Amino acid sequence: MIRHAKIEDSTAIAALIEPYIDDFALNQLGRDKLSLQAVEALILNSSVHYYVYTQDQRILAVIAYKHTSDTSSHLIHFFTMQNMRQQGIGRKLWQFIEAKQQGILLMTVNSSCAAQQVYEKLGFQNISAVIETNGLRFIQMRKVFAISCLQENFI
Repeated sequence: MIRHAKIEDSTAIAALIEPYIDDFALNQLGRDKLSLQAVEALILNSSVHYYVYTQDQRILAVIAYKHTSDTSSHLIHFFTMQNMRQQGIGRKLWQFIEAKQQGILLMTVNSSCAAQQVYEKLGFQNISAVIETNGLRFIQMRKVFAISCLQENFI
């Protein structure tokens, strides 16, 4: 089941994310950006759409994004429990979110180097080399949606 994340989920979400932190964090500043307090702040932020994938009331994956303009979004979190990867859970969660992007032409993500291939399979392309800033290491990526719809509007 996919549902909105609740503040009561934050501890479980932080535990799910924790094994991935070293893929991103260069130091404590970076670690803090993926901490329990950071997760709580995202869940409570009304401009962030945070969802969990659950099975038997256990959180197996999470995804969060925010609209950065009327036509673009930024993917903030997208994690699957490590022992549940390669089972289609992430793809189901992605398809759920992708369907919600009506009117959105572009989505960006700051991908860990380890997740780059996952995002490429979802249609994202690199738009930067590896960046190290504010305690984090990542690659900026983007996915363009609905090019054919854009073209239809101009025909």
